[in-house]
Amino acid sequence: MSEVPESGSHAGSSGEPQGVDGWVRRLAEQGLPAFAHTAHQISGVVADRDSSAAELARVVLQDAAMTAKLLRIANSPLYAQSGRGVSTVSRAVIMLGFEAVRGICLSIAVVESLVQGNRKEQLAQEMARAFHAAVQARTFALLRKDRAPEEVYIATLLYNLGEMAFWTHADQQGDELEAALLALRGRDPAEAEQQVLGFRLQELTAGLGREWRLGSLLSHALEGKKDADPRVSNVVLGHEVARAAMQGWKSAEMKRLLARVAETLYLPLDKVTGLVESNAAEAAKTASFYGAREAGRLIPVPARYGTASMDKSEPVAEEGIPEFSEPDPMLQLRILRELSALIDERPDLNLLLEMVLEGIHRGVGMDRTLFALRTPNRKYLKARYALGLQKERLQQRFVFELDPLKANIFSHVLEVSGALWIPPEPEKNLKALLGPEVAELTAGAPFFVMSIDVGGQPIGLFYADRQPSGRSLDEESFTSFKHFCQQANLALSQTTRQRPPRGA
Repeated sequence: MSEVPESGSHAGSSGEPQGVDGWVRRLAEQGLPAFAHTAHQISGVVADRDSSAAELARVVLQDAAMTAKLLRIANSPLYAQSGRGVSTVSRAVIMLGFEAVRGICLSIAVVESLVQGNRKEQLAQEMARAFHAAVQARTFALLRKDRAPEEVYIATLLYNLGEMAFWTHADQQGDELEAALLALRGRDPAEAEQQVLGFRLQELTAGLGREWRLGSLLSHALEGKKDADPRVSNVVLGHEVARAAMQGWKSAEMKRLLARVAETLYLPLDKVTGLVESNAAEAAKTASFYGAREAGRLIPVPARYGTASMDKSEPVAEEGIPEFSEPDPMLQLRILRELSALIDERPDLNLLLEMVLEGIHRGVGMDRTLFALRTPNRKYLKARYALGLQKERLQQRFVFELDPLKANIFSHVLEVSGALWIPPEPEKNLKALLGPEVAELTAGAPFFVMSIDVGGQPIGLFYADRQPSGRSLDEESFTSFKHFCQQANLALSQTTRQRPPRGA
């Protein structure tokens, strides 16, 4: 029997982290900070909380690259079953569902954070198993009438996150573990991991799951609670199928597993065999759409599916994402159409406003946009939602008193119920309304503002500028801005006939 080479490297002789906690800190602070940030934000949006869909859309829209990739995947054959295109993140949340969008975003974040690793071969193998297992587990969950199959998909995808993260960022310890795994010749890799690192990589996944709040289902799966929870058994079974597929679709292990799956799902063996094999082909396409094409190639696809399905799945090469959105008349038109359709569906008011802000930000090409509401006591105008660059700063500072003795440009807009384009050098009567508080907010940049009226009463306003980029405003952008505000006005008027808007 081959022995695992003695390494003594758990002490971190090469300057690499020591122990699970050391690796968790290293990955959170240096290795995968972008994924950690995304995971924290997305995992922090709870599905059963009020306005969660709008909240999730807002998190995604903070990242232009994430937004572009989400919409590309939402419009791919993987999700676009209805044949209707999706132009906004807000609409994607409605069409695909909260958990589906959350799963897509975490999948994008995983791939973006890991594909640049040094050990591309090991990483591609781990990622191939993750995508294959996730697609299998989601199907098992659907057939077992799971309440949230996308949550099962996420937990399965992240089940070997520790392995993927390790191979992305390991140096000397990676060399030593690679040698130890070769010496094992197919036996349980946990033995080599414990010997070389002093811990199992599954423990690293558990540590990252706790640190980044990746969900209780992942934790339970890592703890091996499959007998007590059918959702956990879906996760574990998905990974067992993915591992067995590496040995061959005709292997004894795969035959044994297919019989187990058939028993678990109460389905005939031949139907389960066809389902599991088609899932492998679907997983290869899925990995490719997420940008992990090499991982997609490594997923064992049964011969009867060939490679044609994978070749068709290759996404169009992405152009660089510009720092500032340019005006896009076609995108404006698509978003306005989606807004019209959304109004007919009596949507959540928060999600509708989020879509309007997205239209102004991405369609009209404004750097920052904001919706502000009168407070319930009608004494202040306060930001409710903001989108774009420096949105937190903008939202925090947008609080203005509505006192006739302390008039400002925003209280004036509410009073006259209209739209204004404030240029760099406004007319004298308007300049008098641009006091120190407004000047601090806008930094002297030109901006658009328009009031929103319900029942003949002004309840709030939309604001937009290009202050961060320093780009000029123009008549066409002002007209487009007004179109979106008018659509919001129409939607609010219709929806608030049944329920009044909540104050800020």
